[in-house]
Amino acid sequence: MGNDISGFWEILKIVLPALIVFLTAYFLFHDMLENDRRRREFEFRVLHAKEMTPIKLQAYERLTLFLERISPESMLVRHSPQDLSVEQYHKVLIATIRQEYEHNLSQQIYVSPILWETIRGAKEKLVTIINRSAEEVDPNGSSYELSKKIFTNYHDEDPIPVALALSDLKKEVAKFL
Repeated sequence: MGNDISGFWEILKIVLPALIVFLTAYFLFHDMLENDRRRREFEFRVLHAKEMTPIKLQAYERLTLFLERISPESMLVRHSPQDLSVEQYHKVLIATIRQEYEHNLSQQIYVSPILWETIRGAKEKLVTIINRSAEEVDPNGSSYELSKKIFTNYHDEDPIPVALALSDLKKEVAKFL
């Protein structure tokens, strides 16, 4: 029995230091490999940031242009109410907003989800204002009346949808730079 215990202690004298050396080496190598992985990841981000910065800035520019183009001040001037009926003018304005939106849909991958929702919300709010304005004017009236009603209803909103989206866009660009 005493021989078994002394053999156990002899094995323990050999195994315990080996186990301590193994665990020390394991944790040192683990930390070293983790630091190397972080360094490579950081280098990768720095390298790609140089390439992505111009693309992201271009996306912000395109979204700014989109918001400016759908704002009633700009859109109603570009699509002046000539000899169109209220219904025709209404359809032209809605189609213009949808085309502009679809043209810039891919830009959402370069901006935060919150900003994209704000921009999408501004577009939807503007469509709602145009639809409501079309209901509030005489269907047999002139498209000029619809234009005035849209402008009035748009500026009665608080906050003004496109102005809010532009403000949020500028804040995000400021954080990015």
